Amino acid sequence: MISEMSERTTPQTDRPRKELALALANTVVMEPPDAVVDLLSTPGELRGWLDGEADRLPPEGPESGARLGRFRALRGAIRELFAAAAAGRVLPPAAVEAVNEASASAPSFLRLGSDGRAVTGTIGGDATSAILSAIARSAIEIVGGPDRSRVSVCGAPRCGRFFLARRRGQMWCTLACGNRARVARHYARRRARDVGGKS
Repeated sequence: MISEMSERTTPQTDRPRKELALALANTVVMEPPDAVVDLLSTPGELRGWLDGEADRLPPEGPESGARLGRFRALRGAIRELFAAAAAGRVLPPAAVEAVNEASASAPSFLRLGSDGRAVTGTIGGDATSAILSAIARSAIEIVGGPDRSRVSVCGAPRCGRFFLARRRGQMWCTLACGNRARVARHYARRRARDVGGKS
């Protein structure tokens, strides 16, 4: 059965759709001092994330926010793929299978809407499957092509976000993280000097 998801047009956004998988993967964050915080721990948090990514996602259905487990499972698989890519390891087969399954859950196509703009449609599936499929495809595009070598993990204290490095040797996802890392190194050297001077 062919169903049109919505009259929402292809998003005109500066945020690449390809990076949807990074956005989902980075809903696990580090907080001081060493706590890991899940930003998708409730259906309401998932609904907020979906709203924030609406310009890059197929339209939501009323059930999407209630399917938290499916989003978190896909996120776990994507994080495994990105961690392996960042470390230069072979992609874990179970994570590959999970992402492939999500990608195939809602085959999509483009058609021209009545206003002459591109409209996304799906063959079967529901709105949640279409969203998960779009995110999975973005992960496949990243780790299945030349961008795999760009997948990195931010080395700044209390960050650990995945990002696509823009240049060789890039260690931090943002300038703010780079500044924080430099400040942390400065204080660590000063503490080491102070401790060394007292002994």
